Amino acid sequence: MPGRTDYDVIVIGGGHAGAEAAWAAANMLRDRPVRNGRVALVTMDPSKIGAMSCNPAIGGLAKGQIVREVDALGGLMGLAADATGIQFRVLNASKGPAVRGPRCQSDKYRYADEVQRLLATRENLDILAGTVDEFFLRDGRMTGVVYTPSAACNTTPWRERQAGESWGDSCCSGEYFTGPHGEDPILAPTRLNARAVVLTTGTFMRGLMHTGEAQTPGGRVGEKAAGTISDALRKLGFELGRLKTGTPPRLDGRTLDVAGLELQPGDDRPVPFSDMTGVGEIVGGQSSLSCSAIGVAYEKVAGRFPVLEQRPCWITHTNAEIHELIRANLDRAPMYNGQIATAGPRYCPSIEDKVVRFADRTSHHVFLEPESLSTDEIYCNGISTSLPGDVQERIVRQMPGCERATILRYGYAVEYDMVLPHQIDATAMTKRVPGLFLAGQINGTTGYEEAAGQGLVAGVNAVRFVRDEEPMRLGRDEAYIGVLMDDLVTKTPREPYRMFTSRAEFRLLLRADNSDERLTPMGRGLGLVDDARWQVYEARRSAMDALRGYMDRQRVDGVSLTKWARRPRVDVDALHAALSSFSRVASDAAKWGAECETDADTLPPLAYDRRTLASVLADLQYAGYIDRQRREVEQLRDQEASPLPTDLDYATVKGLRSEAADVLNQFKPTTFGQAGRLAGVNPADLMVVSLAVGR
Repeated sequence: MPGRTDYDVIVIGGGHAGAEAAWAAANMLRDRPVRNGRVALVTMDPSKIGAMSCNPAIGGLAKGQIVREVDALGGLMGLAADATGIQFRVLNASKGPAVRGPRCQSDKYRYADEVQRLLATRENLDILAGTVDEFFLRDGRMTGVVYTPSAACNTTPWRERQAGESWGDSCCSGEYFTGPHGEDPILAPTRLNARAVVLTTGTFMRGLMHTGEAQTPGGRVGEKAAGTISDALRKLGFELGRLKTGTPPRLDGRTLDVAGLELQPGDDRPVPFSDMTGVGEIVGGQSSLSCSAIGVAYEKVAGRFPVLEQRPCWITHTNAEIHELIRANLDRAPMYNGQIATAGPRYCPSIEDKVVRFADRTSHHVFLEPESLSTDEIYCNGISTSLPGDVQERIVRQMPGCERATILRYGYAVEYDMVLPHQIDATAMTKRVPGLFLAGQINGTTGYEEAAGQGLVAGVNAVRFVRDEEPMRLGRDEAYIGVLMDDLVTKTPREPYRMFTSRAEFRLLLRADNSDERLTPMGRGLGLVDDARWQVYEARRSAMDALRGYMDRQRVDGVSLTKWARRPRVDVDALHAALSSFSRVASDAAKWGAECETDADTLPPLAYDRRTLASVLADLQYAGYIDRQRREVEQLRDQEASPLPTDLDYATVKGLRSEAADVLNQFKPTTFGQAGRLAGVNPADLMVVSLAVGR
């Protein structure tokens, strides 16, 4: 018999965007349901939820900031990364805190398992195996979808399934209809009802994989493409585009000789992504929070960190002979022989692109990165390619340390459909169909982190839509996620969009270390941040306030510890050493009964935590620049927030240039700030529009 068919929110797709959207929606609806408070996550293969299709890594430059922001808002990516990371590094550690990027190499199988475990802790979340082939609308608004169950589904309830357990061949929803001659059963399509639907298709919409001349339909190796969603979107009037991404070959680590290669270890003091990681040790006895009160969502990360054994990576490189080999085979490369006409990510190019675009270079770094503690798979970061398998073999075996390497899986390129993002609002809701939200690569982005940020926004606003509440909008001065969403709705993608620190004009305000200060109170108000996370946040805020007051009172070299800490060469280690020396002085004085003016021993233990120290130190050392950026934000806020009518036909605005009118009608910006960032719109155009709106 068919299962439940009514939901508050339906999420389609189980990648990083879909997982985050489902998690956010389920958390918000637990205590404040609309109809039944339930969320459905529809995916073709539930065992692939949270799969790391490409690089088994989370974070990096700007991307790490997004992960921290997702965590600060109560998301799951940081928790999963901390629980499954096998190497943690802060990129740009020698530079200023605004451009540092936390990154971890993950065990890709444990990562997917952890995402699935976290989702399984939400009792109001149903995981449905199958596809969505059509949308239902009433009066132009979303009301539901046609769901076709998959034989990959299992009668075992989702949250009772163990990680890695097969899903079997039976169905958990829908009805069996055998063919007239007793052939394999057909699973009946079922209507699922919901006022809000989040679509996160990744690379699966009409996905087509290329390795040399060979072409295989699919969004990922071994998984079929989603063929009907594109047609369903076109029927609704959406304009689709097509993009391309790629992945490198995977090697058998047992066949490598890494002895002569440059070692790339992780940090001596790993920095986690989530504020909840290590919380059992950090908070300790200073609050009533205990490991038993933390809850099952945090049980993997609450204690010791890192959780898993740590592994190094290695660096090898291409050479002139490899580059000549690639040039000689460009006629067999899909990107250069006309087989692929779509654009790939400029900032994560294939090795073919590197050789052509940087013809003067005779070598490129290649990072050999372990993919799991349980297997010998090695990811070749730096040689994404769609060249034929025989060429890939020769490329790999000419790299130092890889002379006898066995390729476990060839690299490939994948083309896929996407929805041109001028058709969505910065809330992730489509302009054409109220109640339909898009997140992830369907919006023309690339990267797990960008997908997760969009998924969280879409999940939050899907719930707020069904509650008839105002949507959440993150400003460019509030979060990298806000920069991402604003860029999507003001720029037409010519290639997959990737986040960089240079895209954020207020990056001193958007540091990884202050993500909780910026966003956790907002997450609490939205219903994303639970009691345990809020208690940790308040404990850290209290510790930071105590630390700032203490530093104002203590003196070093004749000045306050606050002024001393502003010196350029003072880092977290130096500040920690200074604080520890005051503590020792106080302890020794107390031991001998001497009077002591210091009150270092009254500082809470959390004040000595490296994350607390780093945030306080960054605020002190960049105080002048931060104040200036805040003044700039205030000056721009009036224009940024000034609304524009979304039903205005700019072609009717007298005096407006036709180019500007065309662009404004295409993107339909919601504020003057967004309008000013559109290519083809200048300040004079904005003045004309301002006069027209004022009338």
